[in-house]
Formats: sequence, structure tokens, C-alpha cells
Amino acid sequence: MISVLLVEDEPEVLELTRLFLERDTELSVDACLSVKEALHKLNTKIYNVIVSDYYMPEINGIQLLKTLKFQGIDTPLIMFTGKGDEAVAIDALNFGAAFYLQKSENPRFQFAKLRKMIYEAALKQRTEEIYRENNICVIIPVHNNEKRIGPILETIPDYIFRIYVIDDASTDQTPEIIRKCAEKDTRISSIRHEIHKGTGSSVKTGYREALRESMDIAVVMSGDNQTDPKYLPAFLDPIIKRKADYAVGNRLQAPQYIKDFPRWRFFGNAILTLLTKISSGYWQLMDPQNRYTAISRTALERIDPNTLYSRAGYSSDILVRLNTRGFKAVNVNHPAVYPAEVRPDSRSLLYYFRLLGLLHKDFLWRMKEKYLILNFHPLVFFYFLGTLCILSSLFLGIYALWGKIVDAEPLFIRATLTLILLFIGSMFILFAMLFDMEQERNIGAF
Repeated sequence: MISVLLVEDEPEVLELTRLFLERDTELSVDACLSVKEALHKLNTKIYNVIVSDYYMPEINGIQLLKTLKFQGIDTPLIMFTGKGDEAVAIDALNFGAAFYLQKSENPRFQFAKLRKMIYEAALKQRTEEIYRENNICVIIPVHNNEKRIGPILETIPDYIFRIYVIDDASTDQTPEIIRKCAEKDTRISSIRHEIHKGTGSSVKTGYREALRESMDIAVVMSGDNQTDPKYLPAFLDPIIKRKADYAVGNRLQAPQYIKDFPRWRFFGNAILTLLTKISSGYWQLMDPQNRYTAISRTALERIDPNTLYSRAGYSSDILVRLNTRGFKAVNVNHPAVYPAEVRPDSRSLLYYFRLLGLLHKDFLWRMKEKYLILNFHPLVFFYFLGTLCILSSLFLGIYALWGKIVDAEPLFIRATLTLILLFIGSMFILFAMLFDMEQERNIGAF
């Protein structure tokens, strides 16, 4: 049952609206002719949604929104008026109205739309109440983000319990902006690195603080406004509903992501994504390098943030550790956002070489930990034999070519043996990947 408080100063409109809404048996409607009466009811009863007119004798709908906010009443309000204009609609939404609906000459259509808005507002309110039952924090690593960090902090939803801003030795006005935002919002906790340590180190610092303050879910967002807070529910829901332990953003379904990328860099990222899948064992993740993520406290405690990679490749390193410990990860689709002054993925060649080394090291560590120490699976030997056969075919192929060119020896037998070894090695590797994919499917949430 959804409890609705209807505020309307015209008795005929009030009664007509009440009668229509009460045709829905899931709606319980209390009607009042004045704001004073509405405030009295709000002090004696809890409502799921408020539907209010804008122009009223005592105070208007915008003033009612301000009064509710001042009194700490966060019940969603729908502005339902016939005399407002575009400026009123903008003001209403800016001051926190859930929806704005203009009255029309077609009552059946407008009341149907109003009912839909009531359901949506009530659902959103209930969802946010669930979020508030969990201690959720947001970790934002920043380095010289003076133009973007302010708007990001201002748009973090109220259901977020704590905001950790990790200033990685910024040299511009970023620290001052964070300080001013923290004065307005007590949820903000600013932590500064005196020496520039990299994104991974900043995230590790945030994770440690999240564990220290017993946060249930830790969300990582970027400090350059490429991660929109309005998609937070999509990251939180899989963890709260215990369907996953780790949620990773996926930008690949956004057309502008592909459009804004040079072809060679998009190809490089595709190869890097494939290698990350092989290294981590999360084959279904579409965008594993994405830094918009959410993790449960259970998973964070098990992987130990202190052991994570400190540079930009931490996102791959954490996936390897999560997979090894048997935690489930899911994709969360969201659009790619590139502010005008931010170049999409302007990573250096050195970054890719470092990441390739990390992926190789992590892959070997995962094979040892997951399939030899914590459990046993023959896919380790498939990978080993496959690699051995492919390397042997490579050396044999070079030897065959050398014999043909230098000594004019027959090439057929050695070339055939080379191809056989290459084929056998490839089969071993493919079967190992297939077994690894099957292991991922068997990972359950918790």
C-alpha cells in the first residue's frame, strides 16, 4: 500500500483527484486544502508520496519543498499544477521535486500519468531507504581535478553514507575546493597523499578507510566526472540483492565510446581486454579496465587492499584476486562520458607494457593459488603443455627455416612437425580456457 498526501486548495480539483487515485486499491489518499493542514499531517503520519499544487493562498509549492527540506522530511513530492510554466518546473526540480506534471484538458491521461509518477516516486523512495540501511561509501581518487571535483561532490546522492576523496598530491586548487565542499557536506572525508603515488594507491587508501569504518559497500568513481552518480543504483543493486560481490562498469555498449576512440587504440584496448579476461578468469566482463566499480565488504576483507597493485593497473589486479577467492563479478552498463578537456584514455605505451607484465604475473599467481593450492584442476597442466608445445613449435620452425636457408635441408618433415606441435599446443590452450570459463560459471554469489 502506498500512502499519498494530496495538497490542493481548490475543493473540486482536490475531490476529483482523490477519487481517481483511490480507484487504485494500492493507493491510500489523505487530502488537505492547505499547506498548514498538510504540515500537521506530516508531523503525525508517515507518507510515501506528496502530491501538491503550486499556486496556493498561504505558500506555494516551492516554498513547501523548502519547508520540508528544513524540517528534514525527505518524502518525495510531485508538483501537480495547472498554472506553472517552464521556469516553475525547473525551480521545482532543482529544489528536490521528484516530478513535475502540468494539468491538462484530458483528465484521464493526466491522472494516469500522475498515478505512474506516484508509483515511480514511491519505488525510488523505498529503494533509497534500502540503500540507507547499508553503510555505502564512495571513493574518489583525484589529482589536479579542480574543474571537475566540485560538481561531482555536489551530485553524490543523499543515501551515500561517506565520501572519501583521496587527493594524490594535487598542485592546483583541488585541495581548496575539497575543503570548501567538506564544510558544506559532513559526509566528505579528505585524505591527502603528500607524494604522487598513482590511482591504484589512492584506491587502496580509500579501501582501507572503508574497512576501518565498517562500510558495507565501497564504490569507486573517477575524479574527472567520467562516472555519473545517477548510475550508482545499478552498481549497488547486485550487491545488496546478494547476486554479486563486485560490479564493474561497461562502456562498450555506448556508441560514443567507440566513436571517440582512434582505431588503433580501440584495437589495443580490445586486445588488452582479452588478456585481462585470460589473466583474471572473468570471461564475461566486457570492460574490465573500467574504474567505475562497487565491492562488498566481505570481498574487500578477503582480498586485503594492502596487497593490491599501486599503479593504474589495479583494476586488473583486483579482478584476479576476487576470482581466486571465488567472488562473483557482474557487468553494469553505463554510457561513456568524456568532458571537453578530458581526452579519452590517453595512456602511454609504457602503461601498456607495465600492465602486460602485471597480467602475466597475476595469471601465474592465479593458476598456482586457485588450481594448485586452494583447489586442484587439471587445466593448469593444459596451459603448461599448451605453452610448451607452442614454444617448441616456434623453436622447431626457426630451426627448420635455418636448415633450409643455410644448409639447404628438406623443409617438409620439420615444417609438418612444427604445425602438428602448434596445433596440439593450441588445442591444449583452448581446452584450458574452456575449463576456466566453466569454473567461472560455477562461481556463486556468497
